[in-house]
Amino acid sequence: MWRVAVDVGGTFTDLFAVSNEGSYAKVKVLSTPREPEVGALNAIKKFMERYNVEPSEISVVIHATTIATNALLGQEGLEIGEVSLVTTKGFEDVIEIQRQNRPRLYDFTGSKPKPLVPAELRFGVEERTSFEGKVLKPLNEEELLSLILRLRGTVAVCFLHSYANPENELKAEKLLREAGFEVVTSHSSVSERREYERFSTTIINAALKPIVSSYLRRFKLGLERLGIKAPLFVVNSAGGIIDLEEATKRPAQLVESGPAGGAVGAAYYSRKLGLKEVIAFDMGGTTAKASLIVNGEPTLTYEYEVGGEVHSGRIVKGSGYPVRYPFVDLAEVSAGGGTIAKSEGGLLKVGPISAGADPGPACYGKGGKEPTVTDADLLLGRLPEELPTGLKLRKDLALKAFERLAEELRSEPLEVAKAVIEAITEEMARAVRVVTVERGYDPSMASMVVYGGMGPLHGPELAERLGIKEVIVPPGAGVFTAFGMLASNAIYTVSKSLVKSAREDLEPFYAELEAEAKARMERGGLEVSSFERRAEVRYEGQGWTIEVKVPKPYKPEEVIKAFEEEHERRYGFKLDQEVIVETIRVMAIHESPEIRIRAEEGEPKELGKVRAWFLDGGWQEARVYSRFGKGEVEGPAIIIDYDSVTLVPPGWKVKALEDGALFMKKVT
Repeated sequence: MWRVAVDVGGTFTDLFAVSNEGSYAKVKVLSTPREPEVGALNAIKKFMERYNVEPSEISVVIHATTIATNALLGQEGLEIGEVSLVTTKGFEDVIEIQRQNRPRLYDFTGSKPKPLVPAELRFGVEERTSFEGKVLKPLNEEELLSLILRLRGTVAVCFLHSYANPENELKAEKLLREAGFEVVTSHSSVSERREYERFSTTIINAALKPIVSSYLRRFKLGLERLGIKAPLFVVNSAGGIIDLEEATKRPAQLVESGPAGGAVGAAYYSRKLGLKEVIAFDMGGTTAKASLIVNGEPTLTYEYEVGGEVHSGRIVKGSGYPVRYPFVDLAEVSAGGGTIAKSEGGLLKVGPISAGADPGPACYGKGGKEPTVTDADLLLGRLPEELPTGLKLRKDLALKAFERLAEELRSEPLEVAKAVIEAITEEMARAVRVVTVERGYDPSMASMVVYGGMGPLHGPELAERLGIKEVIVPPGAGVFTAFGMLASNAIYTVSKSLVKSAREDLEPFYAELEAEAKARMERGGLEVSSFERRAEVRYEGQGWTIEVKVPKPYKPEEVIKAFEEEHERRYGFKLDQEVIVETIRVMAIHESPEIRIRAEEGEPKELGKVRAWFLDGGWQEARVYSRFGKGEVEGPAIIIDYDSVTLVPPGWKVKALEDGALFMKKVT
């Protein structure tokens, strides 16, 4: 029996499958951006044909998709649904006012993100609930019904303080559903305080619901046409898997669906190898992403904005729409194999535009004319001219693309190619520093797991630049986000705002959330293996919080101690002040089966030698090997795998681990 994971990326769609006997399979196909489910189904068909797998031999399918992200970014053919907002009278413009932070602090001509619900579709009705949960004014049902003819699309119901008591929202939901509307309520989206963030999350759920539900329905139907009746799960932005009902009810959870899988896979190796701090580095065809794993767990954030700007790996606060769900804390830069190099005013600029899957880099021979990072790697001897996937790379077309750029820059093609590698490495280093240095961690003290189609090629030199001395290249590195999805547990997260002293007994509130999370998971056909408790905590008077783990049963002194230690680690001080728990959170966890992979490759087999250029070593003669599962080699070397190429810089040694992962160590 096979467990299958499929990740749809911007350039490639990746599949990784594991059998109960320890065999594994990997497939990489070009994505189909206009119909992403087609690429995913193509990958599954190719897997079944190549590995002679019958539909009945597939026990589960786990899927990650970029459809929610692409819809919010306005990709053609993926337009988000129309949304109407029904809210407490007087609060219709909360989503227009937003927060005071601006994307560019000193730009007084700048504008905030355009609200997803226009003014003509925002309606206020008489109702009021206090922050303590007392209904001060019941819902005016007649006023709500009078709006029926003016509402369009999915209706988002966002009442003030519904997190404390959803009574009025429930009444409104019932009336609107009876009138034939699809309804999304704020208390069921995220039961937390801060009106703008709660309203924004609810509206994004409402906007994404039609497109995500339609996509998942088409994908499931496609699986059934292939004869696959196995259960289908989706990866959320925290790296957990959820069932289709949960995914369609709260689709904003899927915004960073794919990248989260890679972080979970890196966490798997962190635990497996006993590494305290690990940097997960993913370089694909369009972007490069970095995240931090501490003590075997990906770091999470709840301050995430979708559809906004990214600058040097950082999300520009105030440029997008807040979503109050847990996300793997990622930094992303426009640095992939397809990233285009160009001249701007006689100076070299690499990115942010990518050649994508179509037409792709010039060397693909599919009509691309612009020089890319992949073309630079090919010219510098770092990539073979024929990949194991069967893709033939044309050095003549890559050279022609770089000759045009070199002429504009008044330089030589190979010198420009070197400069492209230098520039892209520095850009990727920024992403790593965002998730390490800016979070109080020293990257040189961490190990790095490199993956993605281009990660093993550029990751080791990036590690060298950052002073990192250990690099892990997992089996199936080019499809590793899909591997991570198989290592993902099912995680259902429920939260509630309280605003109480940390010294109070909060056990009854946690017990209530555990019951709700358990019910959600069981509706998805899964049993709870364990619960994890967390709390957002702050000093009295502070505006923002720090998340800490909470023991079961609730112990005030341990929560206060954990908060003050983390506060001191981040900011260098702690206060003699009352500690407040603002929001409590429960994660119901269903543990996935342990992944056991049997290394299938043998001893290192030398395929020849090439003259290749290394970032800190210049031109060197490098030995070329096929991917191996036993033994070790020393750099300079190039290791060819089906789905990726690993560059071993001079002064590094590579040893194969028992599951076929390559453990690289700096020795000189």
